[in-house]
Amino acid sequence: MKPEQTATTHATEGDPLGPDDLVAADAVADDHLAARRASAAGRTGTALCLSGGGYRAALFHLGALRRLNELGVLSQLTTVTGVSGGSIVANLLADPRLTFPGDGGVVEGFEDFVAEPLARLTSRNIRTPALLARAKPWKWLTRDAAIRALADELADVVTGWSRPLRDSSRSGPAVVTCATEIGYGVDWVFEDPTAHRPHGRVGDYRLGYAAPPADLRLAEVVAASCAFPPFFAPMVLDGVAIHLTGGKKGLESEEERAAIMRRIRLTDGGVYDNLGLEPVWKRHATVLVSDGGGVFRARTERTVVGRTLRILGIATNGGQSVRSRWLQAGFTRGALRGTSWALDTVVDGCYPRATTELINAVRTDLDAFSREEQHVLERHGYLIADAQVRAHCPELVTRDAPAVPPHDDVADPAVASAALVDSSKRRLLGRS
Repeated sequence: MKPEQTATTHATEGDPLGPDDLVAADAVADDHLAARRASAAGRTGTALCLSGGGYRAALFHLGALRRLNELGVLSQLTTVTGVSGGSIVANLLADPRLTFPGDGGVVEGFEDFVAEPLARLTSRNIRTPALLARAKPWKWLTRDAAIRALADELADVVTGWSRPLRDSSRSGPAVVTCATEIGYGVDWVFEDPTAHRPHGRVGDYRLGYAAPPADLRLAEVVAASCAFPPFFAPMVLDGVAIHLTGGKKGLESEEERAAIMRRIRLTDGGVYDNLGLEPVWKRHATVLVSDGGGVFRARTERTVVGRTLRILGIATNGGQSVRSRWLQAGFTRGALRGTSWALDTVVDGCYPRATTELINAVRTDLDAFSREEQHVLERHGYLIADAQVRAHCPELVTRDAPAVPPHDDVADPAVASAALVDSSKRRLLGRS
């Protein structure tokens, strides 16, 4: 059976989706118009978008990246975007010790500098210590104490994440990390020096852009993208101090704009665009999307917290659905190339539907994952990415490497399902 082309999202580089984009998402039959638009856009390069979804998404993405590397696709990427859990993996790809060949070969150092650090990080509960940091008396007046503590946890585990964003020049694809700026409700980007030379760039199209502050660490960049509400308060930056310039003013007063500028609040990137498409959708000729976010299911809620999270999920899912329609229409019309894969994608040779449903229910958290949970998610991502890339964009494959899925210990669906039987539950103080 041929794998399904999974619908995925798309937003804009700069302005959000407008009426023309929504009309285009439905008008999939106008091939001539699609060709003209694609030509006018001048698209080049290949982008990989890594969605949010906590450790679950990060481990799913790891499996996909492992297979993309074997097929020679990883070394061809122009840009990698990351949101929340996806930002963890995206920034591991920014390790200067990785060697990216220029001929579609295999990236050297993947096991040591991507897979091993992620396994170490996802076996550790960094959520609870970060949240408890706010309880310390000397942190009571620091509103973003928890997310700053989360950054310290990340820097403690991942070698190199204590270095400033502006000092992370290296070979390989540009890395763009996405957060959500609350004042204007738009996509905020942290672009490394490979994405925006010479020092990188931070900001959004409403507040403007600036070079990253000298003390902004990679750990803070990832933490800001992972600041999932309501558990983590937003990270706060002073736009005046970092010298943001430009930006598109709306109907707000000068006083209100100045107040937003002085206290920029950044929350989880998935609140605005959980697939990280906005930084790449206008310019890239090929877009690959790895979606480790949960599939939206019908259900009831019995608590105030549950209801609040449900409403937030509805709001987020609505925007994501529009982007999914746009992206799928773009693929259908030939306006851009690429494919997408998601947790609930089912193809021959992968886990069956019953096991896939358990995978989709795995908690989106920064709490410790067991070795078996890690292995199931990575194997699942590996197999699905292989099937989708081979079916929908075989032109990207430069190495016809046979698929050798990792972690035979969870190859049996019954074993994998048993490993995930308790994986949907969040524990207040964490699992370790």
